[in-house]
Amino acid sequence: MKRLSSFAALLALLSMGCGASQTGPREDSDRLNPARLYPLHLDNVWSYDIDTGTGDPPVLGITRVVAARDPLFEVSANRSDPVVYEVRPEGIYKPGSGTWLLRAPIRVGSEWPTTSGMTARVESITESVETPAGNFENCVRVEESGGEVRRRIRTVYCTDVGPVLVRSAMQAQLTGMTANVTALLRGHSLAPTN
Repeated sequence: MKRLSSFAALLALLSMGCGASQTGPREDSDRLNPARLYPLHLDNVWSYDIDTGTGDPPVLGITRVVAARDPLFEVSANRSDPVVYEVRPEGIYKPGSGTWLLRAPIRVGSEWPTTSGMTARVESITESVETPAGNFENCVRVEESGGEVRRRIRTVYCTDVGPVLVRSAMQAQLTGMTANVTALLRGHSLAPTN
């Protein structure tokens, strides 16, 4: 039970077929729209196999949009306290911390401030990932690092799906050992868009 609570907190902190092929600037821009990379609609649900790096079998993590008052959306991981996101024209904003989850323009090398003084950077817009939910291509890989904590977070977002991979590595200050946690998309259920 303690392990599940830890994972719920971790997923809450991280919360947080793929996109179309790249055929031109307009299609690429639409595919890379933050609101399409993390589609937030009431009752959208993502389930993940979470590997704690301890050798134990993966545990199930469930993230869902539990409240929506457009442009604000509340996302809860394993029934933890929800994280509030605001969908803005320039990206997905986190009003609670005054930082961004995703910020346009999404292109390799783009950076923005995120939680705990960390900086997010787009490292790829053509990432491929195999998950229990299927194989995804032309996805966006965002790496977060720096700031107050010794943590690195890699998140892969796929158009009209959301996060399909979240990998967090944190180095303990006392021992110098690194703890790795990986969440892979097991399945998702998204509300139809208008």
